[in-house]
Amino acid sequence: MGKPFGLAVAFTGVALRVCADVPGVDLGGGVDMPMLAFGSAHTSFTGCSVTQGVKQWIDLGGRHIDTANNYGTQPDVGEAVRQAGVPRGDLFLTTKIPGPIGRNKAMDMIVNVSLVQMGVSYIDLALIHAPCLESKYFPNACGQKEAAERLDTWRGLLELKRRGVLRAVGVSNFDAEQVSELIQGTGVAPAVNQVEWHLGWHDEALLAFCRRRGIRLQA
Repeated sequence: MGKPFGLAVAFTGVALRVCADVPGVDLGGGVDMPMLAFGSAHTSFTGCSVTQGVKQWIDLGGRHIDTANNYGTQPDVGEAVRQAGVPRGDLFLTTKIPGPIGRNKAMDMIVNVSLVQMGVSYIDLALIHAPCLESKYFPNACGQKEAAERLDTWRGLLELKRRGVLRAVGVSNFDAEQVSELIQGTGVAPAVNQVEWHLGWHDEALLAFCRRRGIRLQA
């Protein structure tokens, strides 16, 4: 976990005693991402509300919270942040837009939905949730389908990063070829690629690819 280009891990719906000194990984540009994150998908909460679970995570010392537009939990995360009373600069908020929706829609979703729902003025990390929108292709069977839309969406996130609305930008569930499209089209590599990774499934070739390009693989 402590090695350069190690895996960042998101725990979902689990209350843990968290050390205040969770190590971070450098995403560049002065952005340090805590390696231990708390996922906020509704399906992961059975004994409490999303707001209660996220607030407990913060109360226990957790500082990295992962949400997404598709989860529908950005308002819950925002409420938990308000209730916890921890300075915004001490927290690391990750959210995701639904997929390749184009530059204008991506920018509108971040500015007029994500920021508003969470009640914050900036987001630490925004990801493109999947390389294609249709669920039948999930997590990654779309190949080159929607390649132009992916690149246009990526440009929208880069523009928001330039404006200071986003501190870092990345992708989720992208394969090496799809990541390469973005690099070739803009000259900018994603800071993070969030993918499925566990004992039953892990793509060592993708990890090696990301390491070579300075991309953090997050599970």
